[in-house]
Amino acid sequence: MLHKLQQALHALWKNRVEFSLVSSVFLLGFVFYLWIFLRNQLLPMIDGPYYLIQVRSLLTTGGLVYGDPPLTFYLLSLFSVLLGDITLGVKVGASFFCALSTIPAYFLMKKIGKSILAGLIAMLLVVFSAPYIRMLTDFMKNAVGVCWLFAFIYYLHDLAFIGIRKSSLALAAFFLVLTGLTHILDFGIALVFLVFYTVMVLISNDNRRPFLKAVGIIALVISAFVFIASTFFSFLFSDFTKVLSFFQDLTAPKGSEVPTPTPPSPMPTPVPQPLSAQMDAFSIVGLGTILLILSVGTVLSLYVWKKKDKEALLLLSVTTIAGFIMCLPLIPSEWLSRFQLMTVIPSAIILSYGISEMWNLTNTNSKFVAMVLFVISLSFFVAQSVGITTIIRPTISDAGYLDLVNIKNQIPSDSIIAVSDYGIRYWVEYVDEVDTAQGRIDELSPDLWQSYSHALGLLFKNQVPRVPFKTIFVGNVFTLVELQQNNYSDLSA
Repeated sequence: MLHKLQQALHALWKNRVEFSLVSSVFLLGFVFYLWIFLRNQLLPMIDGPYYLIQVRSLLTTGGLVYGDPPLTFYLLSLFSVLLGDITLGVKVGASFFCALSTIPAYFLMKKIGKSILAGLIAMLLVVFSAPYIRMLTDFMKNAVGVCWLFAFIYYLHDLAFIGIRKSSLALAAFFLVLTGLTHILDFGIALVFLVFYTVMVLISNDNRRPFLKAVGIIALVISAFVFIASTFFSFLFSDFTKVLSFFQDLTAPKGSEVPTPTPPSPMPTPVPQPLSAQMDAFSIVGLGTILLILSVGTVLSLYVWKKKDKEALLLLSVTTIAGFIMCLPLIPSEWLSRFQLMTVIPSAIILSYGISEMWNLTNTNSKFVAMVLFVISLSFFVAQSVGITTIIRPTISDAGYLDLVNIKNQIPSDSIIAVSDYGIRYWVEYVDEVDTAQGRIDELSPDLWQSYSHALGLLFKNQVPRVPFKTIFVGNVFTLVELQQNNYSDLSA
């Protein structure tokens, strides 16, 4: 009796230590992500104000301005209500759910690596993943979806080895639906894991029949979800049509489309655009890094196959395959950069398993090697994440934001604004609460005036459109002008 009591107390103490460690890493991630946001009072990157528009619309009208899977906006709206501020709510909410992604990553790798160490390493690699920080600060829906995706993979893996357990089956289907309610790319990657898990289980011939039953039920749930979403909520799930566009671009022969040369613009470039160039450079460096990690995943897959560890082989092989799919050079460039951001998942899984497995070897030198590998990996991840953090910033300056605030009262009713820089389009819509026009200022369609009484142009102060205009406002950064309809008719003729 006393021995059992001692065991129970020991288990309680052990769990408390584990809980403290996991909570600490989660809080570290939350604080780090929130610090990235709080470095500037404005939301960073092009899509930052897009989330402000969507959340404000949801809170004021109950609907969204732009059709998108709605779950993230509802979650961010909840934080905005609790904190009493939309901007702060978006920052805190996004930081919370992205830090929350570390929790299912921990339990997944603790299960596969058979140690707390594997789970903690996975958490740290997620926290300091530069691609994940890139997602967090610009593609928040995509980043939030990673949390549900990790949870789905955990329960899918559980089904592959435990059989049809009602709780695991229900939670796997639940988190897959949550992924679909969040972002199409996360949803697509989840389906890739589902397909290749099924293939690998068929090959291994372990737990085949019950797993196929589980996959069949999940497939029915997802089919029903996609049908209902695309039929009755097509406005919110217009992203589903991007799947067709992706495969069309993927199968299109290279060079089949000859780009039409764009005539040089008479308007000078207002400011240099180093952000895009630096992001492109980051993508190149990131691709080389992930290919190295995927090579490690291939070696580890062969290692656990030889070791006859079927559970680790299943996750590592499917994860490595999914990682290579994310980096296929056949993927069109406009899609490839987004796929590469999802490599946060294979990176965390492969490296955490490899380092923890090295630590668990009986060789006396293995722990030292594992520690060195961990320090090198984490240092590289931290350096890369800090590097990209210094690049991330809003697409508008504080002075420019104040100009938009002052411009609001100068805008005539029933107006539309054409912007000279796409990066400020959502800021104009959010601050000035006015529609923005697609296309260049000097190439607007004359038909625009049939829908709006006034067509305005927002330019940087050193820009001048090549059509006559009337100046309405001159600020520290921007100039607001009214464009003349007759001159657009002459240009189109």
